[in-house]
Amino acid sequence: MFSFVCHLDQGGRLDDLLTGEIVGNPQGPAFNFERFRGGPLFRVAGTLPDDHLFIGHTVCPGFENLASKPSWWRQTSFHVPGYDCLHEEESYRHTPVDLATYDFTPIKVPAMDRAAHRGRGAPIALVYRNPVDQAASYFRYCQAHVSPAYHTFRGRPVADMSFREYLFEAALTSYARQFVSYQDQAARYPGLVKLVPYECLIDRPIETLTTLLDHFSTTRRSWPMLPAAVRLARKEHMRAIEGRLGRSLDGTRNGRNSQSHMRPSDDAEREQPMDSGLRDEAISVLSDMGVDCRLFAWPAQRAPSIRLAYEDDQRPRKHASR
Repeated sequence: MFSFVCHLDQGGRLDDLLTGEIVGNPQGPAFNFERFRGGPLFRVAGTLPDDHLFIGHTVCPGFENLASKPSWWRQTSFHVPGYDCLHEEESYRHTPVDLATYDFTPIKVPAMDRAAHRGRGAPIALVYRNPVDQAASYFRYCQAHVSPAYHTFRGRPVADMSFREYLFEAALTSYARQFVSYQDQAARYPGLVKLVPYECLIDRPIETLTTLLDHFSTTRRSWPMLPAAVRLARKEHMRAIEGRLGRSLDGTRNGRNSQSHMRPSDDAEREQPMDSGLRDEAISVLSDMGVDCRLFAWPAQRAPSIRLAYEDDQRPRKHASR
């Protein structure tokens, strides 16, 4: 989504493969999907104040430097790799970059952590699902993963575990470790760190993305191409792009017969009622670890899947110019 906004904001063009709509400047450069690898860095200079935007899973910058981390945090670990992308590698001298003329750039993680620890540096945001839904999604992801680091847990195939076992033995601790880092930093520096429920992004995408873009810009401004970018990022269109490329856009699946990383069942599952007993147990466990569960969206009736209806004054046109 942010990639589309940046490309269009800087005079680029995107074609809707399903409708034929031309979005942006018809004479502008086309979005280069062949070169797109899914980050984790994206060049955003010209649209946002900073040169690069990191999009991925990581412990909140600045939290690593806190001497007051809870004892359970120090005594536990993430159950799979990838929860803390900015602190797992020995070197970040060659970090992949998208939307740039270069392929790699260095990240100075210690300097970034020191700045965030003092409430300085680039703005930070966490878009988070409620822990039960996130665990259910990751449970399926790990079951199908080719790497033993993901499809086994403590020597046992994840496919042999019940969801309840996976939730309480693995997923909740990892969720809490990551979430608490942002919760703590947001409490210390509310102007620097923003917490955004995933449900807001799904149900009110334009409003929520405007809030995020304004946060990263450190000022309020108009984003005229955002509604078009949201339409282009709808699931069926993203799957059409992946089908043409023969790989997933997040870089996790390759080959003409590979599946999209976007699961068609997610929308239907959002509309199913959540097991209230499981939810309450999860809340109890997370609360004991200091997670503020009031920040989660626990809808009794699931909201419908992402609403990408055109605004009243925005109907499909052959192209949308800047």
